[in-house]
Amino acid sequence: VWTLELNDTEISLAQGLDVVYRQPGVAVVLDDRVSFGDAALEQTRLHPRQAQTQYWHQLSADPIAVGGRTIKNHADLVYQHLLEIKRLGNLPDNEPVFVAVPSNTSPEQLSLLLGIANEASIQISALADLAVATASTLARPGHCTFLDNGFHRTILTRLEINGSVSRTSYSEAAETGFQALVEGWIDAVADLFVQETRFDPLRIADTEQQLFSHVLKNVASCVDEFLVEVSHAGESRRVAVTRSLLATKSSQRLDALLQQIGDPTTIVLSHRIARVPGLTEVLRAAGHDVNVVEPHAIFSAAMAHEKNSAQSDGGVSFITQFASANSRDEPTNLIRVRPTHLLHGTEATSLSNVISDQN
Repeated sequence: VWTLELNDTEISLAQGLDVVYRQPGVAVVLDDRVSFGDAALEQTRLHPRQAQTQYWHQLSADPIAVGGRTIKNHADLVYQHLLEIKRLGNLPDNEPVFVAVPSNTSPEQLSLLLGIANEASIQISALADLAVATASTLARPGHCTFLDNGFHRTILTRLEINGSVSRTSYSEAAETGFQALVEGWIDAVADLFVQETRFDPLRIADTEQQLFSHVLKNVASCVDEFLVEVSHAGESRRVAVTRSLLATKSSQRLDALLQQIGDPTTIVLSHRIARVPGLTEVLRAAGHDVNVVEPHAIFSAAMAHEKNSAQSDGGVSFITQFASANSRDEPTNLIRVRPTHLLHGTEATSLSNVISDQN
């Protein structure tokens, strides 16, 4: 089974448990080319006005501020990014794909996604709430809160696990979106450079990009201490950075997240948000029971659901209730989602307008 996980901090495509694409939902739109994923992330500080990080979160036909010849709106970027994912992941045309989306994805966005995917020759066979599907791999009955961070929001999904996993509610925390956290970490490391080397890497786009890339790479590796080196005018400078420094920089944002979570409860962390320095420690210190799902959990859930994932004539199922690991029954809470737009070139046209024009 093919699985596409649409979290814009780390979009993943897998065939079975074999991950063939895992890159961020980021683009850099220049006049002559568009870069996506890791290639785009390596240019965001060099071309800040051309960097696009909102198009998955704000999936719509709304225009973007700085476009290119083939890119006019968020839907264009999603379409082009899906094509790149297909190409790099060797996903065949019209192959059934299980797609997992964040809990805060609106019905309108789901419908638009179906239309865009269809234009890209991607057959979405099932749409699932990412938190619900991922948590279904846990055999822990009771209530829990699933935390996952997108590029601009942390999503808190309240779940009930009792033979099946069902979503009871969700909320958002902008303070601990990935980009907000990264900006704080960059500032902290830049201050360290000024203190120890009297060089400010944020004054020059190239050294800022080097700093940004180093910090992201090492935070993802979860090492306790790492070196950050920047080079300029033939001279290299380096500082030693600890995760505790980054955790301290994020402390106010993490405290705000704690307040939003509320009283001690069972917390389930995605593997992405579990990398945030200090988060697990802060949660446990506040009395929460913290569990981390493994990176392949969503793909395991999709494989368990494979027999039910075929698209029916009634539309694609949006699944907000899923059989849990110790009870693999049929998912029971299905919402039928239909495409609402046709994508032709760079134009997303409402199907209602098309129908009206034909009457």
